Amino acid sequence: MKLLVAIAVAEYRERLEQFFSHQNVKSYNMFDVTGVIKPDKAPHRAGNWFGSNAPTIQNVAFFTVVSEEQAKNILKELDHCKQEMPDCNINAHILNIEDML
Repeated sequence: MKLLVAIAVAEYRERLEQFFSHQNVKSYNMFDVTGVIKPDKAPHRAGNWFGSNAPTIQNVAFFTVVSEEQAKNILKELDHCKQEMPDCNINAHILNIEDML
């Protein structure tokens, strides 16, 4: 089994849910995330990096446990999406699960 973690700009939520549907992923966890964009000229000190004046973006994050085949196919669909739409802002990561109850 694999742990799939995906993060996307909120506008791509439905597209990512379509990938899950195509691969028969029956359940997943989803939560809203506020992303912080580090300004190019910001000082290197962490206190200024996370300041209230830093620009933010609304993201959505998913995680689910899938089979190896489902994980590979979701990544293939994501790769196709990124080729089709170079600005496609979905990132996915697959982690091996050693043990599970």
